[in-house]
Amino acid sequence: MSNMMIKIFMLTVVTWVQVLSGEEPFAVSVIDYSPAPGQFVNDMNDDGFVINDPLAAIGAPDGGGTRDGALDVVTLGGFGGSITLAFDHLVEDHPLNPYGMDAIVFGNAWWVIGDVNRHWAECGTIEISLDVNKNSIADDPWYLIPGSHIDQPVSQFVSQTWDNNTSDTTYPPADASWIPLGFFPSGESMATTSAYVLPLNVFGNTTVVNPLSGTGREGVFGYADYMPTLFLGDLDGDDFVDNFMVTPEEFYTVADNPLFSGISEGSGGGDAFDIAWAIDPISSEFAMLPGFHFLRITTGVNAVLGPFGEKSVEVDAVADARPDLTGDADGDVDIDLHDISFLLACLSDDGSSGVACAPVEENLARIVEPFDAIPVTMRMTGPR
Repeated sequence: MSNMMIKIFMLTVVTWVQVLSGEEPFAVSVIDYSPAPGQFVNDMNDDGFVINDPLAAIGAPDGGGTRDGALDVVTLGGFGGSITLAFDHLVEDHPLNPYGMDAIVFGNAWWVIGDVNRHWAECGTIEISLDVNKNSIADDPWYLIPGSHIDQPVSQFVSQTWDNNTSDTTYPPADASWIPLGFFPSGESMATTSAYVLPLNVFGNTTVVNPLSGTGREGVFGYADYMPTLFLGDLDGDDFVDNFMVTPEEFYTVADNPLFSGISEGSGGGDAFDIAWAIDPISSEFAMLPGFHFLRITTGVNAVLGPFGEKSVEVDAVADARPDLTGDADGDVDIDLHDISFLLACLSDDGSSGVACAPVEENLARIVEPFDAIPVTMRMTGPR
């Protein structure tokens, strides 16, 4: 059994476990949608691509590949525009999640001319909140995923003033059609939005270039709308579907390794992040959260690029990343000494165990061998 077949088998098992538990792997509801002024915020449909319906961020993504990103998204408009989404369960900081990544945000970024180091991207910041008081309302503290380019969250939290007098060049926008319905308070002509601003020298151009280009490492991570969303079943990111049977629940819950260029094999793309990255934005101390229930995405680039319009995040979906059960030989979603016992049993049989020993099989043959002990013992020390 090949590694890819093993992964698909194990993902199917976990999918059924999740279905039986009643948990939906994607965000299930919109808590708040507050777009800032932008060229598409009043368009219900722009050729099926960018819409102002926040429900587009609910459920599974609609992948468009490395040249189109995603095909059914909601725009957040300019700087400070945001959307807040909720899950129907705790998204855990799970020790078995691939690369330690716990959740994935999908947008409509894509690679320019197929270059994995050049992104047509309009990036946004990610914040998460745990429902500590268990009232199903997003009224508990919010914690920031600082990513690669927020190292001074207090000073990087800034405001933008907007004016409904579009003929006045003092404040944007310059086009009345960009103003969202109800954006200005009743009787007021001014409004402000706030966000953690991302540096223009990296994020302000139409093409966002990987600062570590040429090294194989990724210099931008921890933000929404930076990585493409692959076609459903495109297991290797070449814009051709390899598995026509895989479901969105299986495919779009496999996290990419955001610290390396390109998209990890078997992943559906998107921007994965680790809950352990979350910090208190005031003290910059790690939040040490067990998980989160609510997630907020905010346009973090304050720029208008001529005919291309404002830099605005587009959101397609948010997923709870699925654990990688390779090494979980006994299927209890944990790696412990019992898995070693299971491995020994597999090694002692006649080599015909097949699927029963698949969770510990890392080679391309069907026979479990001593080499397969490596992933089991490695996973006992935590995520890869």
